[in-house]
Amino acid sequence: MIEKQLITKTKNKLLQKKYSGKTITTYLFYLKKYFEFLKTKKLKDNPKSVQIFLNQKKKEKLSTQSLNLILNILIFFYTNVQTNVDKLEIKHHKTKDKRPQTLNELQIKKLLANTNNQKHYLVFALSYGSGLKISELVSLRVKDLDFENNLIKICNKQGKQIRTSILPTVLKDKLQQYIKTKKANSPLFPNTKGNKLTTRTLQQAFIRALARTKIKKQASFQSLRHSFATQVLESGVDKQSLQKVLGLKNIRSIDKYKKNIKIENIRIKSPL
Repeated sequence: MIEKQLITKTKNKLLQKKYSGKTITTYLFYLKKYFEFLKTKKLKDNPKSVQIFLNQKKKEKLSTQSLNLILNILIFFYTNVQTNVDKLEIKHHKTKDKRPQTLNELQIKKLLANTNNQKHYLVFALSYGSGLKISELVSLRVKDLDFENNLIKICNKQGKQIRTSILPTVLKDKLQQYIKTKKANSPLFPNTKGNKLTTRTLQQAFIRALARTKIKKQASFQSLRHSFATQVLESGVDKQSLQKVLGLKNIRSIDKYKKNIKIENIRIKSPL
């Protein structure tokens, strides 16, 4: 009973602090796992048990990212909910400085050539050609395409425009043909029932297309956006402009793409 009350209290605190629904679900999932662990091991509900729980998760070979996520959840719990205990003083695990997985231009062409489904082809091409996130792609409506100005309007869940990205001119004819029979307010990429596609559907479609290319690389759907960012930087575009196109809050997020840049690919013209 006490555990249920603590979980409810945690949920209310997360809602008060305006955490997203997805984050709240994740936080409560691991908090329940933590309580189950305490019950199984007959441990007390205090910060000392957190380290034991994390050690167990480490033995289960959870990633460093997952371990830090669990720690963040429990820090939140002992800071905002269960405050009548000692302060939780556990350092986060150091994460490896990973480079974003990208595909080069030849590999992208090969991927698109192996995508026979018109809808999936356009989704992959837009992600790579415009730098859109998978969540942004599934939320696009027909009216978000501005063919006159070669722009794509990115809107939030309330339908309010938050930024624009570039609409690749090479895709204009294909897109105009594709939307001929679609209504302006309908999803640009609907499923068979007319609702927007799920991100999972597109991720699976990408994996299948990549497998057909026989490219030996650990790439994901997000690699399309990473490839866009890397190649735009190589072309000489400044970080501030790329930040706006990608919709990144922190300009330092651009630095991760600089690690992928090869000096021979930089296409900056000399002013001489």
